[in-house]
Amino acid sequence: MPSLMYSSAKDVLITRENMRDLQTPAPMGAKHAPYSFADFSDAICDSIVESGFKIEQEEFAVSKDHMRLHGMLHVSNVSSPASTSTPLWNLTVGVRGAHDQSISRGICFGSRVITCSNLCFHGDLGNWRSKQTTNIGLRIPGMVRDAVSGLRGAAESLTVDFDGFNRTALTREQGDSILLDIFRSNGFSASQLGRAIEDWDVCSVPEHAENGRSLWWLMQSATLALKPTASNHNHEHLRERSTIIYNKLRPAIRMLAA
Repeated sequence: MPSLMYSSAKDVLITRENMRDLQTPAPMGAKHAPYSFADFSDAICDSIVESGFKIEQEEFAVSKDHMRLHGMLHVSNVSSPASTSTPLWNLTVGVRGAHDQSISRGICFGSRVITCSNLCFHGDLGNWRSKQTTNIGLRIPGMVRDAVSGLRGAAESLTVDFDGFNRTALTREQGDSILLDIFRSNGFSASQLGRAIEDWDVCSVPEHAENGRSLWWLMQSATLALKPTASNHNHEHLRERSTIIYNKLRPAIRMLAA
């Protein structure tokens, strides 16, 4: 299977089994209580399966100092009837956390397009404002269950949105305007904006343009631009910027239909 995560020279791929060999660091202060990455990842995977989803593929990476964790899960809904059409995208769940408090723990949902492996995050699942204090081990399992309980609704929402993206036509000028708005909202760097406009001008993946110029094609041009050009990229930038892209495209369905 192809890799789920974009590679980074800052990280080391690790399995959940080998994650158990990592030493959880000592607290950084009286109120700081680091929580095992292995227990955190297991709680998420167990909750996903208990919620009626199947984990088709999983991939985790830790920073070289073992202080930060990122993960990606490709999941499918086992209760849904088998579709006779070829799916355009897979549902993904992103995992993040840090012992050094550089990033908050969290679970987000996203999509990965099958034809090009473009990855886009769409938002967080659950409320992750709780800090790693002394009773974090008691709180995290419940927080994980509450977060994962929103996965089914998130998947249904993406299905509706992506159908709308495929059906919503737009002109080259309208697409350019949306891409510029994404850039002004910090969804792109200047170089990424240039890459997105280039692909919107001439589509690099023919399947994206099967229905002509559409929001689906525009989304793929935008998320293609976020793909790292080197192996040293920032996971958090990808999550934050792809969420901005998605939130800028969703309202366009209604605006362009008006």
